[in-house]
Order: sequence, then structure tokens, then C-alpha cells
Amino acid sequence: MLLPCANVTALATINLEQEYIKLDKAIEQTDRYVENREKRINTYRTALGATDDNKVQYEMCRNLFEEYRSFISDSAIFYIGRCISLAERMNDLVLADECQLLLAFQCTESGMYLEAKDILKSIDEQRIKSSRNSRRYYSTLAHLYRELGYYSRVPSLQALYYAKQDEYSRLIDTAFVSANDDEALQMKELERFVAGDPKGALRYSDMRMEKVKKGSHEYAIVAFYRYLDYAQLGDSVQARYWVTQSALSDVENAVMDQGAMWELANLLMGDGDIGRAYRYIRFAWQCANKFNTLKRNNQISPVMTAISDNYEASLQRANRLLLVLAIVSSLLAGLFLVILFYSNSQRKKLAIARNELSTSNMQLEQLNAQLSDLNSQLHETNLKLNESNRVKDEYVGRFIHLCSFYIDRLDEMRKRVNKMVKSRDLNALQQFTGDSVLRDKNLTELYEMFDSTFLHLFPNFVNDFNALLRPECRITLPEQGGLNTDIRIFALIRLGIEDSSRIAEFLHYSVNTIYNYRAKIKNGAIGDRNTFEASVKSIGM
Repeated sequence: MLLPCANVTALATINLEQEYIKLDKAIEQTDRYVENREKRINTYRTALGATDDNKVQYEMCRNLFEEYRSFISDSAIFYIGRCISLAERMNDLVLADECQLLLAFQCTESGMYLEAKDILKSIDEQRIKSSRNSRRYYSTLAHLYRELGYYSRVPSLQALYYAKQDEYSRLIDTAFVSANDDEALQMKELERFVAGDPKGALRYSDMRMEKVKKGSHEYAIVAFYRYLDYAQLGDSVQARYWVTQSALSDVENAVMDQGAMWELANLLMGDGDIGRAYRYIRFAWQCANKFNTLKRNNQISPVMTAISDNYEASLQRANRLLLVLAIVSSLLAGLFLVILFYSNSQRKKLAIARNELSTSNMQLEQLNAQLSDLNSQLHETNLKLNESNRVKDEYVGRFIHLCSFYIDRLDEMRKRVNKMVKSRDLNALQQFTGDSVLRDKNLTELYEMFDSTFLHLFPNFVNDFNALLRPECRITLPEQGGLNTDIRIFALIRLGIEDSSRIAEFLHYSVNTIYNYRAKIKNGAIGDRNTFEASVKSIGM
């Protein structure tokens, strides 16, 4: 077997993923490749419009046909039609026949089989057999019937078409100038392929590969036939490699007749690479729409539908998987945050502990220095506590004395009342019990004792109490140093007596009066009136 070292790739060196990546990058550059082709087309159009010479016009129309034949089929048909008219105008029937054959081949490629048959019938067969167009004539007929046989679904017609193909293929051999001509090699490769001899077909493919430049449109055609040979041989890796090379060359040459691309998409769908198959079939579909032939659209539509359905199903599976992964990720993220929070907390605690430990030694030295001061302060505090106990004992003694005094007074009152009752001196009894002077005197003495005792316990109470009030609401006490009713109410609250009824009972006021006193004082508070009484209870603490 001949091995063209520049183009035949050994199986061991094939990395299909790398080839797919090259194709992906080429597809991204499609606009640039199309722009290059359109620049050439515009150049030929400008030259065509700038001349009246039939020969130059023919050359430009032929160039435009070559540019359009794999780019936009309708335009290719239009310009080869102009070539036919110009050839007839120049009275060159051989050239006109050649263009007719090119038109028939283009119609076959576009799926316009009836038109192709009519064009071939219109050509003078006797004239063409004796001209240089004979091999093109037979190869065009063979191509037409091969296409008809491939796409026919009627077995009897399919057999007829393939028989016609074989008939014209045999006639080609007599018309070729050289057995090494690419068209002759292509027909021999096809003969071996149809005969089920892929190895024989590959021998001719190797010879064809030596004659084409890698990356050219001709290279893409040879690579595509090579793909078919390897597919028949059962070598899936080589088959995928060569169909990828064909598709890559088509993209780089801005070929819109993308046969290789939709074949590759179909293979990738079978491989389970649904995402890439979907991208490729969409690209092939876009190219087919630009090439504008029913044949390619009919070929691509079922493949695109199948790939689209599989792609949608794959997306649904991926979305479900993403949802599960999102939930798992969220749980893991939450766990991670908990661990992170715990770690940071422990790290902060450790840092604090280290700082505390580092300062503990300094504090220990300071504590040692303060210890002697604390001993002296403790001694002083003990003296103050002794003094406080002495004062409290004194206050307790006062209240015991006061209670004893009132007991004696009540006993004296009892004796006096008893004496009046015995003597039946009702007027004196009524006068004695109806006089409120004694009651008022007792209350005065009680309040004086309460005021004196409270101010001894809380000597700064009045100032601290006024500090909780706005300046205009502060209370000024009489010069004799006793407490007024406002201060007594809150002095009782400071002692823990908060119930208005108990305060009213002690001060001999109605409960409503006590409530109004409390409300009036709280309304003058600097801060929140709802926390005023709590602040009063903390005075002296």
C-alpha cells in the first residue's frame, strides 16, 4: 500500500479530542473564512462589470461559478448559465458543452435530479463523445445515477439506477487520458467501495492523497471518501479522524455544502457526545440554508431532529443533575461555613487566651503590687463596715425606741379613755378622740424620723434623684433638711415599696394622688420615663 507521509496519519498518533478542538476553533473563525471568499467574489464581480470582452467575461463568470459552487448553489447555477451563453456567443460549442456538464453536475449536487437529466439529454452525445468532454460527460451521468440510487427508496428503481451507474463508470475508463488522473482514481476507489473492498478503495485513496494539498477543498473531498472507506472497513477511529479533517477543510474554505459536518454530528450523537453533535448539526444547518439546496436540508433535518431531541433530553438530565449538585453544594457550603465559623471562633478564643496569658504575668506583677494596697484598703473597709454596722444598729435602735414610745403613748391614751368612760364624761371623751392635733403630731414625728433615717442611709439621694430630672423639673427641699412628699414617694420606691396603695397608706394619701405624683415626676425625666423608677432604685448602689 502506498503511504503518503504528509497526509496519512498513523492510528497510534490520532487524538480525536484534539481534532475536535481544532474544528471548534475553525468554526469560531467562520466569519473570517466567509469574508475571505466574499472578497474574492467581489473582486471577480468588479472585473466582470468592468469589461465587454466575451473571453474575459467568460473567465470571470467561470471563476465566480467555482467560488459559488460549494458556497451558494443558486449563484453557482446562475454564473455557469452565463458561461454557457458566453461560450455560445463565442461559437465555442465544446466549451458550451463543458459548461452544460458542470451545470448538470451542480444540479445533481443540489438534488435537482430531473433538471440534471434534462440538461444531459439536451447535449449532442455524438459531438461530446469525440471531444475532451467525454469523460466529464460519463462521470456526470455516473454521478447522477449514483445519487438517484443512493436516495431512492424503490428497490427496482434503485437497482436500475446502480446498473446505469456501473454502465457509465465502465465507459469512463475509455475516456480518461491518464490512469493516474484524480477523477479516474476516484472512480476506481468508488468501484472498490461499491464492491465491498475497502482496503482496495484505500489504495486508490492513498494515491489521491498524494496529489492534493492539505487543507484545500480537494483535500476535503478526498478525506470524505477516505472516511467512507474506513467506515466500511470498521475502523471507527480512522473514520472519525478523516471525516473531521474533511469538515475542518470545508470550514476553512468557507464551504457551505457541509456533507462531512452532518456526518460527523451523526457519529458524535451515536458516541453520546450530544452537546458537540448539537453544535455541529446547527452549524451544518446554517451552512445548508446559505447553500440553499433541498438535498442537504433533507439530509440534515432528520439528523438535526434526532440530535435536538437527544440534546434536549441531555439538557434535562443535566439540569436535574445540576439541581442535585446545587443542593449538595449548598449543604456542603453550609457545613463549611459552620466549620469555618467554629474554627474562627476557636482561633479567636485561642488568640484571646494567648493574649490573656501574656498579660497575666504583667497583671500578676501588678496584683502583687496592689496586694499591699488592698490589704490597707481592706483594713479601711473593715473600719467603714464597722461604722456602717454601728449606724444601722443605731437606726434599728431608733425604730425600736419609737415603737416603744408609741406603745407607751397608746397605753396612756387607753388609760385616759378608760377613765373618761368610767366617769361617763362623754364630752371630754368626744373632744379627746375628735382632736386631730395628736395624730398630726405623731405623723410629723414619724416622717421626721423616716427622713432623718433615710438621709443617713442615702445622704446623696436628693442630688442623685435630681440628676435624673430635667433642670426645670428638679425638686428643692425646705431649708430645715426634711423630705417633701415627692421625695418621700421615691424614697419608699428606693427601699423596695413600689405598690401605690402601700405608699398611700404610709403617707396617708389616696392611691390616685400617689399615682398622679409618680406620673408628674416621671414626665420630667431626662431619659425614658418607663425606666425612670428602675434608675431610682439603683441610686446609692
